[in-house]
Amino acid sequence: MESYTKLVIVAIVLVATLVTEPMATNGYKICGVTTDGLKTCQPAVAKNVDPLPSPTPDCCAALGDADMPCFCKYEDMLGNFNIDPKHAMELPAKCQLKKWSNFHC
Repeated sequence: MESYTKLVIVAIVLVATLVTEPMATNGYKICGVTTDGLKTCQPAVAKNVDPLPSPTPDCCAALGDADMPCFCKYEDMLGNFNIDPKHAMELPAKCQLKKWSNFHC
């Protein structure tokens, strides 16, 4: 479960980074997830938010085809994008991503 959330965090960080870049469009993907898909998950993993909202169905759907091992390389950057790594670690379980239930970075 911990690896799933790490991957989600990485995805969210990448989305935040790409949103500021001109090449960040609907079709641009990071580790199998579109930048728009990653943006939908950001509220569910944000820092200093209480109560933290649950991930939306759109967020969970966006992560359905994610390449979780790919996200491991971006894990250390998440804090720079207002992403709480702890919350990100919880995202795969909250989205019931059974495909990645045993994955670890």
